[in-house]
Order: sequence, then C-alpha cells, then structure tokens
Amino acid sequence: MRTHPPRPPLPLLLLALGAAGCLTPRAAERPDEDGGQGPPAREVVMEPLRIRLAPDPELGLTDFDASTLFHEGLRLQEAQQCEAALRFYDRLLAEFSDSRYLSAAAFNAGRCLETLGRLEEALARYRRVTEGLPRSKDWVDALFREAECLAALGRHAEAVSDLGRLLARADLPVSDRVDGQVLLGENHLARGDTLAAEQELRTALRLFRAHERDEFLDPAPAARAEHRLAELATARFEAAPLRPPEAQLQADLEAKAQLLLEAQNAYLRSMRYGDPDWATASGFRIGQLYLALHRAMEAAPLPEDLSPEEADLYRDLLRKRTAVLLRKALRVFEMTAQLGERTGTDNDWTRKVRDEMQRVEQLVLSQLEPLPEPPPPPPAEGPGNS
Repeated sequence: MRTHPPRPPLPLLLLALGAAGCLTPRAAERPDEDGGQGPPAREVVMEPLRIRLAPDPELGLTDFDASTLFHEGLRLQEAQQCEAALRFYDRLLAEFSDSRYLSAAAFNAGRCLETLGRLEEALARYRRVTEGLPRSKDWVDALFREAECLAALGRHAEAVSDLGRLLARADLPVSDRVDGQVLLGENHLARGDTLAAEQELRTALRLFRAHERDEFLDPAPAARAEHRLAELATARFEAAPLRPPEAQLQADLEAKAQLLLEAQNAYLRSMRYGDPDWATASGFRIGQLYLALHRAMEAAPLPEDLSPEEADLYRDLLRKRTAVLLRKALRVFEMTAQLGERTGTDNDWTRKVRDEMQRVEQLVLSQLEPLPEPPPPPPAEGPGNS
C-alpha cells in the first residue's frame, strides 16, 4: 500500500534579524525630492526567530526559526536518524504553531514515529494535520497514514471511519480513491464483515479498470485487491468439508476442487498486474492450496466397511493419487522462486517459498516407490570352485 516519503525541502524563509518574535516591518513612506510620495507601503510578515544567549540544551542552537528546525529535522530523517529528527520536528510543533512548516513537520514526525514503532504517538502527529489543518496539502496523506496506524493497532472501526471521511472528498484523485477503497475493504475484512469487504475490493477494481487507460495508475493496489479476493475464496475452499460415505465424499471432493480452482484463478489475476511483491505472494498461496488439498484428502475418513487389510490398501492407493498434488505444489514454488530471482524480489514470500520447496521436496521423495533391490552377483569362479 501507499507509503509517503518525507516532503522535499521547502523554500527557505528570510531570517529575521533582531529580537525573538514575529517581526512585521513596513516599508517606510518617503517623499520624493520633488515632494511627491513614493511607492505605497507594503507589509512583509516574517516567521518568528528565537535567539538565546546560550545554546539550547536539546537542540544545540543559539538561534533558530521554523525553517531551521524543519530542514534540520528533514536532514536527520533522510539520514535515518529519526530519534534526533523528532527533537527538531516536535520543537517546531510546540513553538511555531502558526508556521507554514507545521503540516509538513507533523506529517514527517508521524513517519519517523512509525519507523520507530511508536504508533500511538504517530497517530497524535497525524491528527495535528487531519483534525487541525483540513486545507493542508498533506491532509490526504496524513489521513491515509492515520488509517494505516489504526489498522496496525487493531482499531479497525476507527480506520473505517477515517477512510469514509477520505472517500467522501469529491476532489480525491483516482489513484488515492483506489488505494482508499482497497484499505477500506481490508479493514472490513479484519472486522469479519466479508460482504462489505468484497464489495469495497470489487469497487476498487472497477474504478482501476475504468481509468487505467486514461492515466497512469500504480498496479499494486489492484493486485492487492485481487489477492484479498483470492484469500476470501481460499477461506471458502478451506472450510469445505470431506464427508463419508463414499458417494458424499466424491461429491465433496469435486466441490472442494472447484473452490481450489476459483481461488487459484483469483491469485493468477493478482499476478497478472505485474507487481513483484503481490505476484510472489500469490504464487506462494497457490502452492499452499495444493498442499491444503493434499492434507484434507489424507485426513478424510475411510469408508466404514473396510477390513484392516482393505483399509491399508485404500490408504496406499490414496497416497499414490495425492502425490500429484505435492508435485504440483513443488512446481508452483519453483516457478515462484524463479519469478523472484528474475525480478530481484527478496521478501517474506520468496523466503517462505524457498523453505516450502525444501520441505515438499522431502515429502515427494518419501512418497516415491523404492527401487527393487538388484539380484546378488553370481559367485566368482576360481580355484577351489567346482
């Protein structure tokens, strides 16, 4: 989903020379040599400047204004020194509440706090923008980050409310609207409302398809939406039972196989958007589908009228039939690993794929028929053999 890098440096303000405080010098009216009046007076409003006799114990500066604090915070943040950057951003928020840097400083402070894992504090910074600065150009980005923090904290109802505010904006760009619909669907899903989740995810996909030829849209949110829909299909597949007697078992197996294909096709649609992260995630999940069917078939109840010898034979036949599922899973994992290598993708999914490849290879080898032992060689002829 969307991430928002720090804003680029804004133009530096002119530094006021003089005592701390808001300086509002006026251009003096001056008569011309012929007695006429000069140009009309104009007012230049400059941001406050803090001047100290000794360096500030926290910042190490003897004089600073909002611009100085913002750009020093930004420099430290870009150097991945978020703890140090926060000192400058938070001082700006505390002492320069009317500054034009306020919104950017609050947003960047929130991003720093997210990096540090301090989500509750990040929420407070984002809300300086979303609740206090509704006309800020950072408002949309801040509300997205606020919703992401709420989701990570498990506060999905609040995230849904925030995303409703976001999507209610008539001027929201299509790319942001698609992102918002996907995130809203995920939060409905986390709350257990699968119907609302599916509706929002499909709305996001319709919106993407309606505009993808008119403007460039990042394919990742669409791939993510398809992946979430595939996860819903996977849940239906996993919940489908395999029940005796044999006629019911056959019908159940057919229904479960159809649900597997439905989920697999949804993952393939996610892969076709070409986003490497979601493609590798979907490849991993397709392999898992075959392993899940293998487990379900092995755990299915045996027909009730079998003798012990017949039960052993049944299990042996079942093992041979289900071995094809292991080989399919292995092939999918191999193809997904190759995809990761071609695209230079190294993420949690590619690492899981490599682990599963090794495990399934051992399972496949364990199910191969052992080769018959060769006959012993004939005894060598020699002296004493007759």
